[in-house]
Amino acid sequence: MPISWALLLLPILSTTTVLGARRGSQSNFRIINGTPISISDAPWQVSIQVLGYHICGGSILSSKIIITAAHCVFYVPALLLQVRAGSKYWKDGGQLIDVAQVKRHANYGTDPTKNDIALLRLSQRLYFTRNIDRIRLAKQTPESGEKASVSGWGQKKENATVGSRDLHMASLRIIDRKSCQASNYAKLRKIVTEGMICAESGDRDACQGDSGGPLVVDNQLVGIVSWGIGCARKGHPGVYTDIAYYRKWIFKYVRRQE
Repeated sequence: MPISWALLLLPILSTTTVLGARRGSQSNFRIINGTPISISDAPWQVSIQVLGYHICGGSILSSKIIITAAHCVFYVPALLLQVRAGSKYWKDGGQLIDVAQVKRHANYGTDPTKNDIALLRLSQRLYFTRNIDRIRLAKQTPESGEKASVSGWGQKKENATVGSRDLHMASLRIIDRKSCQASNYAKLRKIVTEGMICAESGDRDACQGDSGGPLVVDNQLVGIVSWGIGCARKGHPGVYTDIAYYRKWIFKYVRRQE
């Protein structure tokens, strides 16, 4: 008697939920105190899905390449992954395309906060429209104080059981690594290392379900939602994978796939 894929995926989805609890334990956010937006406001945003369920966000680098967090796809084989682009709703609309290959950073794994970056190669090309477009990659790490935005379909409050149906965005500000480390993370022995950037803004943050999604400054991708403690907790900034730091690694793979 054949075994249901859903049953096989239960352990994977459970693990993804824990890792993705970016603010509950380590990663995977949802937007706290954000505002609903049209997909045309963030045409690079995609929903990464398993068996029709949203698990993480991602960003379009090219018609065939999506960038996300490594912890989002660490336990999931490519044949079970799909990407929805071009819709403000993760569940319907836009273009839904299978994933052909997953490329995680080779040094990701032992510490899930480090090298938290992955690229997905799609089985067919996205068709670019006003609702589906690539995002440029930042060449430099943003300066402390710069305005940024984060978007996704994650939970609207910490420990919520259901994420958002439609896409939300929150405005944040970049803070330097030293200040970020000197927050409550130092007390918790969580280390904000090179290759990470931080952002916060009072009661606004990413949360479960937002992991892998874009942190954007001036329409450039500067970070990937990676980890943190809780959602919008005072003294616990959101920590993101620094795109500028991994720029060479990204293009080394992208150029081979285009």
